[in-house]
Amino acid sequence: MTNRRRAAAFAGGIVAIYLIAVASIQVVAPDILIEPSAFPTSCPDNSKNCTMIGPNPHRGEGLTELRFDSSLGVVLSEVESWVDSEPRTEIIGEWPEQTHAVFRTLLWRFPDDFVVNGHCDDGAAVLHVYSKSRLGVGDLGVNDDRVKRFVDHMSSVEMATLECVEG
Repeated sequence: MTNRRRAAAFAGGIVAIYLIAVASIQVVAPDILIEPSAFPTSCPDNSKNCTMIGPNPHRGEGLTELRFDSSLGVVLSEVESWVDSEPRTEIIGEWPEQTHAVFRTLLWRFPDDFVVNGHCDDGAAVLHVYSKSRLGVGDLGVNDDRVKRFVDHMSSVEMATLECVEG
């Protein structure tokens, strides 16, 4: 076998291993919708791959909610716009009060769930956010960084001032 053929066979083997690894990740971590009735109330204790803004915050700067003087529809529309602007994302579930998106890492395509649930409270739209890696015990801070970017974006967007009323 010539050196050129050996190099081609080696490269082909590397590509095959990569494709098998990515396919395996998708098999062991399939998309499973988190419906509004199943929105998580907390992250697992001492989790290093989950961030939660909600009644039981975890990482996420300890925030318990995001509050906006606008309608839930307007706020969730902005949530979807932000998700759509992020790389390697897909919205896999949409309800009037919740959006479930999946973010995937660049190289290995590891999936992270990003779920935003909203409700009205005293005329304001209130959001809770859950972001968690499906595989592994740590995320190198990716979910926390993602939630911080989301909070920064939502805080900087001008939305119509409307009263939030349950639909």
